[in-house]
Amino acid sequence: MRTPVILSAMLLIMFTACELDGFLFNEKKIEQYELPGNTIADSLLELVTFNSGGYALYGYHVRSEHPDRGLTILYCKGNKHNIDEYWDRVMILHDLGINLFLFDYRGFGMSEGESSETGMYEDGKAAWSLLQDRYHVPADSLCLYGYSLGNVASIYLASEVVTPACLIAEAAFASANSLSQSALSLDIPARWLTDGSFDNAERVRTIHAPLLVIHGSDDDFVRFRDNGRVVYENAPEPKSLLLVPDANHTDIPYVMGVRSYQQTVREWIEFGIDL
Repeated sequence: MRTPVILSAMLLIMFTACELDGFLFNEKKIEQYELPGNTIADSLLELVTFNSGGYALYGYHVRSEHPDRGLTILYCKGNKHNIDEYWDRVMILHDLGINLFLFDYRGFGMSEGESSETGMYEDGKAAWSLLQDRYHVPADSLCLYGYSLGNVASIYLASEVVTPACLIAEAAFASANSLSQSALSLDIPARWLTDGSFDNAERVRTIHAPLLVIHGSDDDFVRFRDNGRVVYENAPEPKSLLLVPDANHTDIPYVMGVRSYQQTVREWIEFGIDL
């Protein structure tokens, strides 16, 4: 029964040139951001350019009118296109009364360069440096929030760069290998498809911040049992797991209900800063 699977994988690679790297990095270049449906006052939005590895990256610093204790969320977005695809999340989190910074990795949106695993690590470090240098954000006022692919950057930062007040991992995959078997339904080694390891499950062992894992029970792109569950189990205490019934990969805030989602995020941030 393995022969058809292997043949399918070979055809996928040969005829569609679909490497896992290309599957992960679903970039879309644009000349300007649209911020669809934006309800945040222009006076609170700042389009920011910063450097990472010689490339100009773009992001938005979203200021709260009444920031609670100077808290800032560094939001590491998923793999879809660019910042515009996540602006609904920005508006939901902005209502918490917390500053937020969202950026496009190299190769996405208006950011220069080409995407890679190593590039994501460098881009995450550059974003954190920006928050320190320009906005004077201390580590104990920082919440790292990774969504899907963004967990590669956020978990790396929490493991090797900074100890934030808290870390939130939504729809996190465990590694390139788990993702290839989960999302692509291919029982083949990930090394056939990518040079990267994207090993969140191993790196999360060394974080020193309270971790909240949020995952949809019906996520058919990043299956919980092979991904979110593994990330959670590997993480040290303190940690918490929220498995959202009936939620898929992209709809957790809406399945939970926006107010319930906001309360969950708020309570975890408060738990982290009060430790």
